[in-house]
Amino acid sequence: MTLGRLVLRNTVRRPVRTGLTVVGLAMVVLAFGLIRLTLNQWTATATEANKNRLVTVHAMSGFLKLPLAYKDRIAALPGVQSVHYGVWFGGIYKDPKQPLASFAEPPATLLSAYPEILLSEESKLRFIQDRRGCLVGIRLAERHGWKVGDVIPLSGTAYPGQWEVVVRAIYRSNNAKVFSDEELYLHWDYVNEQMKTTDPALVDQVEWYTTRTLPGIQPSTVAAAIDATFANSFAETRTQLEQAFVAGWIARSSALLHGLEIMSGVINGIALLVLANALAMAVRERTKEYGVLKTLGFQPRHFFGLVLGESLVLAFLGGVLGLGLLYPTATVYGELAPMGGYVPTYELTAETVGLCLAMILLVGVTAALWPALRLIRTPALQELRHIG
Repeated sequence: MTLGRLVLRNTVRRPVRTGLTVVGLAMVVLAFGLIRLTLNQWTATATEANKNRLVTVHAMSGFLKLPLAYKDRIAALPGVQSVHYGVWFGGIYKDPKQPLASFAEPPATLLSAYPEILLSEESKLRFIQDRRGCLVGIRLAERHGWKVGDVIPLSGTAYPGQWEVVVRAIYRSNNAKVFSDEELYLHWDYVNEQMKTTDPALVDQVEWYTTRTLPGIQPSTVAAAIDATFANSFAETRTQLEQAFVAGWIARSSALLHGLEIMSGVINGIALLVLANALAMAVRERTKEYGVLKTLGFQPRHFFGLVLGESLVLAFLGGVLGLGLLYPTATVYGELAPMGGYVPTYELTAETVGLCLAMILLVGVTAALWPALRLIRTPALQELRHIG
């Protein structure tokens, strides 16, 4: 009998314990994978954001408004290709606990500022020409069963009132990490006109400007020029690269991210304890058998191979089962834990799979060390006398 066959026979000797150990490891891999997906979701936008897009907000707070009149002054600055603007609309559809990720923005500049939006020319025209029309991401439309031509009743939060908008186009995103396909866009003019009669204080007020710079122009130079233009005004600005803006937003949640990092380390420790305990029990049960093998001439390397092999088999089975559960669970997780109405993609990448496999491999190797060393150091005579 080869060493490999002996490892497999030892692994399945106690099927109930083996099954429980594999399921326990699978749950650990699943939890670890969800944490890594969450961390990746938070950081992906910052790393993949457009390097020629600038975001301008109020210098005091991103929640404060800026005058619409700033648009023309920004557009006149050297190095500026186009200027876009918008506001958070915060519409509610059916469930007040889950507001939609909805915005009011000018349609023409929206489509030019974000080339990530994939639409046919016909769909673009339908959206642009209908002031009550809206643009909906494919995943959001599928989740609610919306089709082109459907009328959507919305309750406004940031812009109070009852709104009825018509789905004029459904877009796909060529990079959902940068531009989500879970969002809804209304016409800025439609919302602004309504505010003239319901809440004049919100008229001609925007929350951000998105500026695209000309090719070959240093974006930081344009950012400095924008802020200098409005320095010492009643509404000073803060302009950053889109990457830096998103990174700053993520940094405000640094405590949460650090907590998730710590939790992923704790989960590794739990997996290590689960597997090490199972191996220790298995080695203790076979104490006399190992004593016999020592008298037959088995060397320390053979015993180390037996324990390490069994540990790696269990770790591999747990890792495969955990990864098999990760994909469907991530989809449900995104639906149950939306971020402000936006449902994350939690895309399962090769990097995440590799990280989970590396984690479980490390756990498998580490968990085998103590039981193997204890087995090797125990004299054969003492093992033959073992009772229990």
